[in-house]
Formats: sequence, C-alpha cells, structure tokens
Amino acid sequence: MVINMAEQGKEPVLHNEELEAAVKEFKGNQTKDRLLKILSYLDKATVMQPAVLPKDLNPQKMQELMKESQGGKAPVKLTGQTKPSPIILKNDKGEQFFAAFTGKEQMPREQKYPAMIFLPFRECAKAAVKKEFGLSGIVLNPFTDNLVLYTAVLEGLNGKAVQILPEDKIARDNFSERFYKNKADFMEKIGSEKESFVFACYEEAYRRLLGEKAVFPYTKENFHVITLNISDELHLARITLAEGGAIRGVCLCAFCCYNPKTEEGVYYLIQKGAKQQKNKLLTVDEQGRCLELGEAPEEGSELYELIGKVPWAKKA
Repeated sequence: MVINMAEQGKEPVLHNEELEAAVKEFKGNQTKDRLLKILSYLDKATVMQPAVLPKDLNPQKMQELMKESQGGKAPVKLTGQTKPSPIILKNDKGEQFFAAFTGKEQMPREQKYPAMIFLPFRECAKAAVKKEFGLSGIVLNPFTDNLVLYTAVLEGLNGKAVQILPEDKIARDNFSERFYKNKADFMEKIGSEKESFVFACYEEAYRRLLGEKAVFPYTKENFHVITLNISDELHLARITLAEGGAIRGVCLCAFCCYNPKTEEGVYYLIQKGAKQQKNKLLTVDEQGRCLELGEAPEEGSELYELIGKVPWAKKA
C-alpha cells in the first residue's frame, strides 16, 4: 500500500478517540446535538482516505514509488501524474460517496487499497461537495460505524454560503421559528384556520424579507394544510408549499409535530432532490439549525415514516 502524505515526511499518528466515541454515542441515539458534536471533532480531525493510482502510471515509476515506500510501509508524497484519485463507494440506491477512516483499526485486516491518503477531514469534505464528482456525501468508517454524512451537512462544515430563495428561507427559518416560539398556539391556529393561517404567516414573512412594497405573487389556494391528532401525545400538521408547482423554491412541504403533554416539538421539511436524485428529508431545531437526515419518504408513506422518527414517539 502506498501512503500519500500532503506535507509531512512520515505517517501521522491519528488521535481520533473522542471522535470515535462520539460516533458510537450517535449510532446508539441519533440526536441533532450528538451529530453536531461529531462535526465539531471532524472539523479538526485528520482521516485516512483510500485511493487508486492513475491507470496510466508508468510501471517503472510504480516500482520506484514502491521502493521509496518500502513496500507500502513508509509514506511518500505523490503529486502531479502520480497523484491518486479517491475511491468512490456506491450504495444499493445508486448514491455515491467518498470513504474516510478515523484510524487503521476501523478497517478489516484483509482489506487492502492501492493507496491511502492522510488529510484533514475538512479537505475531504471540500472535495466531496464539488459538483463534478456527483457525490451524495462521505461515509465515515464504512466497515464499522458506516456513518453517512450528506453534502448538506458537509457544506455547513465548510462554511459554504448557499444561495437560498425567499420561499425556501420562509419554509426553513420563518415557519420553524414561529412553530417553536409557541407550539401550542401555532398548532391551535393552524388547526382552526388551516390555509388562511398559513397564507397570512407566509405573506408576512415574505414582505419582511423583501419589503412591504414587494409584489406578493401567491394566493391562499397555493397552500394546502392537513392536521391530525394522532394521539394524546402526537398532534401533526402537514403544510404543502408546492401544490401544483405554484410556490417557487425546493421546499415541498413541512411537518410540525407536537406533544401537548410535554410540549415537545419537531419540525421536518421535505426538499426537492437535484436532477435524477430523490427528495431529501431535513429537520430544523429550536436554535434554527437545519440538518439533512437523508432521503425523504416516498410520497404516500410520508406520514407513517415520519411518525416513526418523532423522538418521543420512538420512546413510547
């Protein structure tokens, strides 16, 4: 195995014990706070990324590299025509990912790669979100933890400024803020006033963003609301934001889930997927942090699957 180092002349010793412990905690109980803890460790972590050498690499040059690396035991710096390409993994849904490992112990002993790159996770994340790769994200420790980090999460880690339409900002930020500010009042009003309440909230947020004189292009008929009191501990409102494609933006619908007994709440969004990709499921927490949860449920099974994701419903 040829080991590729970016700057150093020797293989680094990885100390990702706290990161690995945080990943184990998250796999046992997948909360937003635990995911954010993982991201804070990854922001400073060095990881191992498997790679392949160029197909047109000169055999003589290959022998020289193997000699320099002492048969793959010592690191060498590869650049230019000898620079390896990261290996891309593909799941059964057709999604493609970079692989990254927090340490050698996360790989089976029999698993061998032509090259291994040691690099800051930030650099791996920057490459993974580039459109030319067409990736869905990064899989961390695929043989053990198999933690999938989608591109929306990686873009947040990179601090990438993402352009967002006013319609999507309203769906993501304004509606979620209004819901969390007074969950009981929000659910009471949306239950009694339905589309009229959503329309009024939407127009108010739209003019706050674009100015009072902005032309508001939507009508009450552009929105659709369904409310369900599923149990004493779960009330749910579904707000359709793109009925017939009338509303601009990629946020298709929002789900407000509320527990009247404990006053817990969770806000989900379904976002239209990129071309030839499935829709995405997102959640926004009470601090306004938006996280991608993976593929959205198929249309028709949304309510059933989302009910299964509601934190307090899972505890019952």
